[in-house]
Amino acid sequence: MYKRSTLPNGLRIVTGEMPHTRSATISVYVGAGSRYELDAEAGLSHFLEHMLFKGASRRPTARDISEAIEGVGGMHNAATDREATVYYAKVPHTAATETIDILADMVRDPVMDGAELEKERAVILEELAGIEDNPAELVGILIDETLWPGQPLGRNVGGTPETVQRLPLSAVTEYFRRQYVPSNLVLVAAGNVVHDEVVAAAGRWLGDMPAAVPGAWLPVTARNGAPRLAVRDKATEQAHICIAYPSVSLSHPDRFAVDLLSTVLGEGMSSRLFLELREERALVYDIHSYPSEYRDTGSFTIYAGCDPANARTTVEVTLQETAKLLGGLPDSELAKGKQMARGRIQLRMEDTRSVAGWIGSQELLLDDILTVDEVVARLDAVTRDDLLRVGRQILAPANATMAIVGPFGEGADFSGIL
Repeated sequence: MYKRSTLPNGLRIVTGEMPHTRSATISVYVGAGSRYELDAEAGLSHFLEHMLFKGASRRPTARDISEAIEGVGGMHNAATDREATVYYAKVPHTAATETIDILADMVRDPVMDGAELEKERAVILEELAGIEDNPAELVGILIDETLWPGQPLGRNVGGTPETVQRLPLSAVTEYFRRQYVPSNLVLVAAGNVVHDEVVAAAGRWLGDMPAAVPGAWLPVTARNGAPRLAVRDKATEQAHICIAYPSVSLSHPDRFAVDLLSTVLGEGMSSRLFLELREERALVYDIHSYPSEYRDTGSFTIYAGCDPANARTTVEVTLQETAKLLGGLPDSELAKGKQMARGRIQLRMEDTRSVAGWIGSQELLLDDILTVDEVVARLDAVTRDDLLRVGRQILAPANATMAIVGPFGEGADFSGIL
């Protein structure tokens, strides 16, 4: 289903040929993110991502880039996370080769103009300010800081207003030269494309990039007795709560059991948490769980939004339902979770952008690509004993951390809740 080639300079090219589609998604994945940054550099990867849209050698302005893609009816964007930055464009398949040209130019020869950097600095500061108006996003940042304190994995990917204010053009340029090297790039094409044509285009525009060794990412460090609870007082209508546990890494064989554990516990309107806390007790509007996996660690997080007066009860019932699940799981419920996971993957694979994400992220982070059938087989191989064993290891009460954002002053008491 997927084809892979590597250029002599180390650049990887992966394609998912979907000849029945009329679109193509072109992406470039880069090993650059907050885990590659020192404390003083926080937000550097994200800042650089913004700068690459300001123009490149063959299209020297942001307008030139946007018009080239939007002019054929396409759309483009980018995202920076902890371990990867991705640039992507979804276009009619007839524009695939030109789009490879556009993205290749952006990641190889961007315009790094000081005046444009100052404009983008202001834009990023507004983006960071917007987080303060989104308590659900804010609590997600707070729980990461609580779970992984004092280290890049726990920082906001965008950095802080202080670090963004201080980053000079020289730091952005040096980081670009360090991380945007062929062996740290994956060019992805999914849709109505031909692998050999994609390889030829990649070779034309990126084949003569000089090989280099990129900077390394910073590994996770132990919590060493750091506080397990963080409360942020904020004048909100709801309390926003996250409970998080350390979990397994992206390459760990138990990852598939963790995924099913989350499916059964807190994904969808038929999950245990949703049925108990919303349908039965009407304590919340939204409650869900989600796993996150990284190169050397992971997390398992439960989010809930509720009336501040019900915050403590919501946490207590959430922990009770978690304990109930670990006490026993009917075979029928596990079978339902597996079918749900299979169906979601199958639906996802109908979209070229999703296929590009599937193959590109795996290639960059794992240097390997599992097919849909291989992932489904691993999910199907998870037994009830596997799920309960993994759940009891990960969701042990002593492992829990919690973050709360809401109208809780100094008198708020959440002691003994974990």
